[in-house]
Amino acid sequence: NDQYTLTSAELGDDCDFHITLDLIKLYNGDVISEENFGVTPITVTYTATLAEGTTAGNYINTAWVSYLDKTSEKDTVTVKTFDITVFKYDQAPATGEGDSWTAKGLPGAIFTLYSDEDCTVVVDTATSDNDGYATFTGLDAGTYYLKETAAPEGYVKSDKALEVTITVDTADNIVSVSFANSPIPHTGGMGTTLFSIVGGVLIAMAGTIFVISRRKRRA
Repeated sequence: NDQYTLTSAELGDDCDFHITLDLIKLYNGDVISEENFGVTPITVTYTATLAEGTTAGNYINTAWVSYLDKTSEKDTVTVKTFDITVFKYDQAPATGEGDSWTAKGLPGAIFTLYSDEDCTVVVDTATSDNDGYATFTGLDAGTYYLKETAAPEGYVKSDKALEVTITVDTADNIVSVSFANSPIPHTGGMGTTLFSIVGGVLIAMAGTIFVISRRKRRA
């Protein structure tokens, strides 16, 4: 830190920060020597975190060096970030035909995105909205594994992990996937009630026959 000065406010240009190096100070401090002049690069390494809520797209990162009254060529890097959009829907037959074909989106499904096949390293979680969509933003290219960790109320949760691969040439920087859910099967209900009633009638009839039989024997 004592070899440079970092400035990130009141810069007077479109930069996010300036790093200022005093070469004379570096030389006097024996960090570099005269034989290094012109042949040894000074490398500035920094990390940056994507801003919260940044959506899929291509973002430009530019850096250059100004010294005395000169300016170097600008070094520009395109940083790509991607989204995974999940559509959660009821697997019951959709309504409509052709372009008007629609599936019923399901809200309240919770998805977890993992970076490993064993699904132990969590990248992020997302919940489907009222239209059935859940979105993971700010992702790098690579392979991910998507699991449904909680199903909407009244539906069966899927236990399978879906492998999702994002390539650098992914169209519009967005990968879209779909997850279907089936309603929880109903148990009991009217069928059980009818069997109970019929069973009760049969038991009552058997009891009646038994009593009548006993009475006939005694008579």
